Amino acid sequence: MRSSKLRSAPRSIGPPPTKQGNTMGLLAWLRRHDAGLFPATDTHLAPDIDPHEDLFEGLYLGQAVQGHLAWKKRLKGIVLEGRQDDADISQVASDDLCALGQWLHGHARQRYGRLPQYARLRKIHAEFHLTAGKVLLYSSNGQRDEAEKMLRGAFSALSDQVQLELVRFYASVQPN
Repeated sequence: MRSSKLRSAPRSIGPPPTKQGNTMGLLAWLRRHDAGLFPATDTHLAPDIDPHEDLFEGLYLGQAVQGHLAWKKRLKGIVLEGRQDDADISQVASDDLCALGQWLHGHARQRYGRLPQYARLRKIHAEFHLTAGKVLLYSSNGQRDEAEKMLRGAFSALSDQVQLELVRFYASVQPN
């Protein structure tokens, strides 16, 4: 698979509307999340990002979040529904091919590489990709039970954690 297949598809103009028809700022979303105001489901960590906050230091936050959610959905299709896919395990396991990974290994490293919040986000993001690669490896080796266990467990948790750490990182570098 070429690396261009790994990147998120371009978004339509503006983020998708929430159920209320508006968007929530990232900082408001983080406060609500940390206060425990979201239901405990595996989809609650998908903030609708205010267009004024979407572009952050060269990274489209919505695109980064949606790209990782798309991988979550794609892996569910492969493992749980038996969909055929030509995903290259080594490319999926690499944390520097997606939009967020390219940003983390480039601009963000130069500007924020000394911050512990950056290190935490980069570590969780790398673990997400390694775990996605392991899910695909188990699946391609016919180890469906192991793939499903990892998909529902470690991979799902890391997917949510990447989003949370991205928002926390964003909040930590914003001026008060």
